[in-house]
Amino acid sequence: MNPQNSIDLTAVITTPENIQFEYRIAGPFRRLPAFLLDFAIRMMCVIAFYIVAFIGGLTVSLPVGMIFFLIMLVSFAFDWFYGLFFESYWNGQTPGKWLTQIRVISVDGRPINAYQATVRNFLRLADFSPMVSLEAFSSEAPPAYAIPTFLVSLICMTLSPRFQRLGDLAAGTMVVVNERSWVPSNVKLEDPRVASLSEHIPANFRMSSTLAKAIALYAERRSRISVGRRTELASHLARPLLKQFHFMADTSPDLLLCALYYREFVSKEAFSDAKRYAPPVAREPELLIAEIIPVAEPEAMPSPTPGSLPPVLKTSL
Repeated sequence: MNPQNSIDLTAVITTPENIQFEYRIAGPFRRLPAFLLDFAIRMMCVIAFYIVAFIGGLTVSLPVGMIFFLIMLVSFAFDWFYGLFFESYWNGQTPGKWLTQIRVISVDGRPINAYQATVRNFLRLADFSPMVSLEAFSSEAPPAYAIPTFLVSLICMTLSPRFQRLGDLAAGTMVVVNERSWVPSNVKLEDPRVASLSEHIPANFRMSSTLAKAIALYAERRSRISVGRRTELASHLARPLLKQFHFMADTSPDLLLCALYYREFVSKEAFSDAKRYAPPVAREPELLIAEIIPVAEPEAMPSPTPGSLPPVLKTSL
C-alpha cells in the first residue's frame, strides 16, 4: 500500500495475473454516513413492521405476547442479518454504502463472500464497545448498557493502515470508495487480425469486471510497450483463456487480448472496413492458429508470399 497524507489512503492490489489495481480506502468519516443511513433504513423497516404487526395481529385476534414475539424476532433479524444479506448478495454494498459510494471487498481485491460478510457483521457488536449505560443521561433510567461508544472500532481503524475495524481484520476485508462508471479510452487497433480472431471467441463468454478492466488497461498502454514485453505481459491473462476457448497454445497472447478488447469495447460499425479486408477464416468449432506473430504496427507486419496463405492466420481447412 502506498501511504499518502490524505484521510483516504490508496491500496495497491496485485492480482494472480500480475495486474495491479488501486483502491481508495474509505476512512471513518466516509463510512459514518453509510452507517447512519443503514441504521435509519433498518429503523424505518422495523417501525413499519411494528405497525403492520399490531394492526394485523389485532385483526386476526392474535395474543399480545405473540405479537411482541414476532416484533422482537424481526428486530433481531434486521439487526444481525441486514448487513450480512446485502453485502453477500449486493457486491459488498448495503443501501447506505450504495448511497455513499463505498463498498466492502477482500484485502486481495476480490469480491466479498458470505463467510466474510458473516464474520464482519457478527463482530460489529465488539466494535461498538465499550457500551455506556442509559443512567449516564438520566438517573431514573434502567442500568442498561446500550449506548455504543465505537472506541474499539476507532482504535482499530487508527492503528490499521487500511482503516480496518475489528470485524474487517477478522474477515480479511476492507472498505473502499466505489469507482464511478468506468469507460475505457478509445484505443485504435488497426490490425485486421483482431477483428477476425474476435469472431471465434465463444459467444457465451462473459468477462468479469476485473478482467475487462485489466484487458482495457493493457490495450491502452500496449503502444508504449515493446513487442517482446507485450507477449510476456499478455501471457499472464491469455494462458487460461486459450485453454478455455480451445485455441492452440501458440496463439499470440497479445493478439488474443486485443481481440477480447475489440469484442468488449469497440463497436462493429467502427471496424467494418477492417473486417472487410480481414483474411478469410474457416468457420469451425475450434480455431487452430499457427505461426502467429505478436501484434505489431501495420508497417512492421511481413507481406504474404504469393501462392500461400497469409502469415496472419492458418486454419485447418
